[in-house]
Amino acid sequence: MSHLAAQLGNPREIAQLARAAQEGARGRVTPRAEAMFLAAEARGHALMGDAHAAQGAAGRAVSAMEAADADSGDDPVWIAHFDEAYLADELAHCHRDLGQAEAAARCARQSLEGHPETRARRRAIGYVLLATAQVQQREIEQACSTGLKAAGLLHGLRSNRGAEYLEDLQQRLEPYREEPVVREFGARMELQAAA
Repeated sequence: MSHLAAQLGNPREIAQLARAAQEGARGRVTPRAEAMFLAAEARGHALMGDAHAAQGAAGRAVSAMEAADADSGDDPVWIAHFDEAYLADELAHCHRDLGQAEAAARCARQSLEGHPETRARRRAIGYVLLATAQVQQREIEQACSTGLKAAGLLHGLRSNRGAEYLEDLQQRLEPYREEPVVREFGARMELQAAA
């Protein structure tokens, strides 16, 4: 539910739903599931601009994931996909939303290192997160190059979410629209959309 709230742009609900999941499952949830709930809470706080609350929830998520790695035998099937790479992805979102470009780039790279090639959509999102962090650091040429990697992965997929991420990246590049590399990136996006 908190992921749906994120897609709908309701950050307060993200944090509230994640906390409700934590409260409802207290003492009956595995550390991996707890890490996922805490990461969702951190994203909600980050979207609201509350760095302190986001960092607190993110720190608890990392600790829960460390405990999960030590004992993952009791995890339910529905949580098996949530691993260090997914957590790094969630934390990259938090840092991006808080304007912490260096930390966002670091987490996006960790996510990309952990997601296998078979997770094309997740890797594409990781590339967009990294590109966004590069824009925040004013590394425009790198951002465009990284964004093209994401677009290449998403080209063969039908992913509305992936398209939204690319659109967000293009909006973040808008202040640099006069730079040749940004114009070329935009032209390539248009060609890909037409294909």
